[in-house]
Amino acid sequence: MTQFLKKHAKLFYLIFGVFGFLFVVIACFYITPYADTAVNYNSDILSGKVTSITTGNEYLALFCRHTSAYSFDSLYQILYSFNKQVQAANNMILTLGVVSLVMLAIMAVCANLTRKKYYISNLVSGVVCPAITIIVAIVTLVYNFLPLGKLAENYDALNWGALANDINYEKVEEQFRLADKSSFAINSTPLIIYGVIIIIFIVISALLLAYNVYRYLLTKHELAEKVVE
Repeated sequence: MTQFLKKHAKLFYLIFGVFGFLFVVIACFYITPYADTAVNYNSDILSGKVTSITTGNEYLALFCRHTSAYSFDSLYQILYSFNKQVQAANNMILTLGVVSLVMLAIMAVCANLTRKKYYISNLVSGVVCPAITIIVAIVTLVYNFLPLGKLAENYDALNWGALANDINYEKVEEQFRLADKSSFAINSTPLIIYGVIIIIFIVISALLLAYNVYRYLLTKHELAEKVVE
């Protein structure tokens, strides 16, 4: 077992690095499944009252005139709040990816990837770097699940908002008449998948931390045996 861990040290760090790169890639399309829920920013949102319709929100206003389910003000507020949360989660995922790659670079500089015997510098970098990524990953996980809660709480509104932003202007009347939730639904699957990926990465980071501690203790034990001899 010991020899296996020594021989495959680079593999553990490679997996860690792959996840770091994966988060950077995910950040490029994280918002995409919920793009149709986006609304153009209106400064009136800060006062809690939307008093005017900004350019780009005409479809949303048109939708609200065709249905009594939501007023433009209430629907706008829900969509705006949801998108702010999704954007914040997206930024945190990008941060997690960058932090992970930086931490991997630091461990590489400290020779954790290649050194056969681990010394105090390897222990410090091997514990601090994975610990930092675990903390950032936990924060990212919380940010990722905030939109999930908002989606569960306001699913109908977000679903109708996505419909309103995705209509074909030439077929407005027909689309509103035929619209139903199953045809235009958005779902929580992407957020759940990203959450699972983050949890897996937290486990990998914790195992990498434990591995570095183990390698340091192993080196310490081997050196102690040599002194006895």
